[in-house]
Formats: sequence, structure tokens, C-alpha cells
Amino acid sequence: MNDPRTLTLFTVVFILLGIFNVFSGLRRMREARARGQQIVWYRQINILTGLEFIVLSLLFLMSLNSSAFPSSVRPIVGVFYLVVLLLAAVLAGLVIRQAITNTRTLRKNPLSQAPRNGTTSAVNTPREKERTPGLRAANIQHRREHRQKAAARRRRTAGRD
Repeated sequence: MNDPRTLTLFTVVFILLGIFNVFSGLRRMREARARGQQIVWYRQINILTGLEFIVLSLLFLMSLNSSAFPSSVRPIVGVFYLVVLLLAAVLAGLVIRQAITNTRTLRKNPLSQAPRNGTTSAVNTPREKERTPGLRAANIQHRREHRQKAAARRRRTAGRD
């Protein structure tokens, strides 16, 4: 991994991926604002991933030029390298945490919570306001029947134990 060509290639790829992810996250935030939703930047997983890639590319650059620094500056560069490495680890943890949070909220409520957390929403499913009164009534009736059947199932199961 000390080959300068490999480190340069990784640096360029990570910078490009980082820029792409940051711009993609900003575009999603603009789209969410156009829909009337507010997404803060640290909940947008694309922006976090882009920042992570950019920080990793900075680490690759520092590793690439480690022998070019004078010996008097190397301790300072070493401390800076450790700080940037710690920042990369924190960002990686935030990316993983936000991905888990987005997955959980998407699983709980796929229509209302997902766009707020920076994930994509189900585009073709009609929202409650856009449904006709007949469809809304049928949906309410279906949910009521589902709850009643689930309650009956729980009662039957509780009686068996």
C-alpha cells in the first residue's frame, strides 16, 4: 500500500466519490425542501458519506507525502494525521448509525418518516390526502379488520398458554 501510484489512484477516486456524494446529498436536501420537508445535513447519509470519502482522501494524501516532510515538522504532521484519522472514524460511525436509523424508521413508517431522514421515499404510493374518500374509507375499514383479527389472534394465543 506504499506504492505512490496506488495511493494516488485511491486519492483521486475517493475525492471524486466524495464530491459526487456531497452534491447528491445537497440535491436531495433541495428536493426535500421543495416538498416542504426539512432535512438537516448531518441526517443526510449522502453528505456524511461524501465527507467521509474526502477525509479518507486527505489521509491518503498525507500518507503519500509522509516522506516529503522535513524531520522537524513530522511530529506535528503525525499528530494531525491521528486527528484526521480519528475524524474519519467518527464520520464512519455516524454513517453507520444514520444508515441503521434510516432503515429502522423506513421499516416502521415507510411513507412519512423516510424523506425526513434522508432516504428515498416510496414515490408511486398515494398519500392519505391524495386518496379519494372511497379509497380512504376502504383503507380505514381494512386496517380496522386487520387490528380486530390481530387482537383475536392474540386472545387465542393467550388462552392456549
